[in-house]
Parts: sequence; structure tokens; C-alpha cells
Amino acid sequence: MNTKFILIKVFAIVNMVAGIAIFSCANSARKNNPGFNIITIKVGKGAGSVEVGDLNKDGFPDIAVANAEDSSVTILTGGDKGSFNEVPGSPFFANRFPNDIVIADFNKDGYLDLGIANTDVSFLTVLLGNGKGQFQQATKSPFIVNAKPHTHGIATGDFNGDGNLDLATDSWGVNSVLVIFGDGTGNFGDEVSYKVGKRPYQRLRVSDVNKDGKPDVVTTNLEGNNATVLLGIGGGKFQEAQGSPFPAGDAPFGVATGDLNGDNNQDLAIVNSPTITAESKGKDGLTILLGDGSGKFLPLKGSPFATGKSPSRVAVGDLNGDSIDDIVVTNYNDKSISIFYMNGNGVAESNVISVGNHPGGVAIHDLNKDGKNDIVVSNYDDNAIMILFRK
Repeated sequence: MNTKFILIKVFAIVNMVAGIAIFSCANSARKNNPGFNIITIKVGKGAGSVEVGDLNKDGFPDIAVANAEDSSVTILTGGDKGSFNEVPGSPFFANRFPNDIVIADFNKDGYLDLGIANTDVSFLTVLLGNGKGQFQQATKSPFIVNAKPHTHGIATGDFNGDGNLDLATDSWGVNSVLVIFGDGTGNFGDEVSYKVGKRPYQRLRVSDVNKDGKPDVVTTNLEGNNATVLLGIGGGKFQEAQGSPFPAGDAPFGVATGDLNGDNNQDLAIVNSPTITAESKGKDGLTILLGDGSGKFLPLKGSPFATGKSPSRVAVGDLNGDSIDDIVVTNYNDKSISIFYMNGNGVAESNVISVGNHPGGVAIHDLNKDGKNDIVVSNYDDNAIMILFRK
């Protein structure tokens, strides 16, 4: 049965409840797939990066959405059975064109904060949380960085081992990654730069890929057609992993990390998107690089795997309860997401689900606390997010 046809039929019978459009999606393209119940929630203008965390310390997951064209971030606090409501005071000012979000406790007060990469400008915004889901700018935010010409992505980790969280961002015009050190109060100052591949354009992520207890940095290099792995060696210093940069398909645009084959090593899910930029050439798709636990990576047989047009964001998480991370890709110019169900041998099955206009941000999390991970997708042109609850 055609999933898209089912969605179109169901979209026509939208039931408005508390301002939220609710509809369901049966996905018979996958055996034993329980399908999804889907809700749509309006947010700000130009919904982009979306991340999940317990922002008001009530035990329920909450959602932060960067509204690129509103210079703001919308906070939706979660409740019983997957209900979400916008927190009083939301959306919160996040400076010009917020493009990427990371959630962490930057000032060590026990409340989660937001780190935001603002694009078209060379600075990072830090919003400090009050434990109620509300946020205000850190004293010296936004923090000017030496990114040329401007920033796109953001990630965090304690890179120098002082117990304080630091930030990492891209300086794509000079093929570099910047690390900006935090002082534990929500302020960030000293900065170091590390060379990576050609044009680390959109996303970078932090993970311990060589299992030494120190955070490492992974970035995709759009014009290098590869991914750089910087291994943390302590004291805020990094060295490139042996064999890095690793071939990563055409125009790699973003990356997520997780265990994609159940061997307890971190792997890389990388979206290839030559059709999303005018100057890139090649084939859209998903490249999967399997890690060996030492910082080295090899492509999974079959990479790149077919996606929709212009895959822009990628998230990993276990969607079918087999303890192996699966992959969700947003297809920016296709009004769809691609889901890849993984097993110990590679991609077990995949399917496509229709979503909204220009899907951008994506995250995987158990949003209704039923023990099953769900998917949240932002749709840029609809000024909305969609939550796909697993049945």
C-alpha cells in the first residue's frame, strides 16, 4: 500500500485538538511496523534545528526549535502521554538566523541551557535556562568567534578536562574547526583552531569514537567529499585520526553518530546532498561509515544508500527496540523523511514517509514515555514541527 496515499487521505481528516492537528500514518512498507501517530505543532517562522531535553526538570522530554527567520527559539514543554505546550515567554530571542542547537548545562546550576550557532554572522549564542523551560542570554552572549565567513554548526564537550563544557563550531571558509573554552559560568573565551578537510560547511558533532574517555570532533567536508575525525588527546588538544579524512560520498552535508551495527563502537551516518547547493555535483544519498573503536572508519557495503532529494539532516536512535541505532534522514526538497532500520549486517529495511514543506531539523527520542523512541521533524516552510509517535 502506498504510504504517501495514506497520508494524503488522513491529512484530509485532520482533527484539531487544542490547536494541534492530529492524524495517523500506517506504514505497511515495512513488515511488523507498528506505524506512527502524527501530530503537527505550529512554532516560529523558518523552523529548523530541533533538539530534545528535559528543560523544566519535570521528568518529561521537552523540545527546542530554532526559528531561523524569527531570530528565536520555541520551547515546547512535554507532559503526560506526549502532550506539548509552548512555555510562557516563548519564543525566546536567539540572535540572527539560529541554525543549529546543542542542549547542555553550561553554567553548572543543574538546569539545561542552549548553545546556538547563528549563521550569516560569526558568533554563538548561549541561552541559560531557569529550570522552568524559560531562557535568557548569558551575560556576554552572543560570543564572537573567529569563524570565516560565519558559523553553521555547534557541538559541546569538556575538551580540556577542567570540568567545564566547551563549544566547537566550524570556520568553513578556511577549512577549520574552532574550539571555544568555557569557564563553567556560561561564558566562553579562549579559542583554538584545527585544520580539517575542504569546506566543513554545515554540521559537526562530538562523540568518543575511540573509547578513551575524551570527546572527539567529527565534521563533514562538503567540497572534500570526506569526513574529518579529530581525536581529543586532553588539555583541549586534538590530533587527526589515522586515515582521516575518510571518504564520505558526494557533498557530505551533515553527520550523526551512534552504534549502527551493534558492535559497541561509534559509527557515522552522513547525508550526501549535492542537490542542496548550486556548486556541488554528484549523487544524493546516505553514507554509513563503520567505526572500529580506534577512530578509524570504513564505508558500509552498499553506501551510499538512496534517500529522497536533498537530504539535509540526520539523526540516529533505536526505532524498533532491537538495541541497534536506526537512522532518520530529512529530504529537504522532497517533503519526506527516509528511515533506515539497521541490524548487525547493515540496512535491514528502509522506507519513506511524507512530511511537510522543506523538512530540516530531526531528532529521535521517547517523547511520550511509553518506552518507544519517536521522531520529531521540523518543516521550514510550514513554520511547524511534526511528531511521529510510534504505535
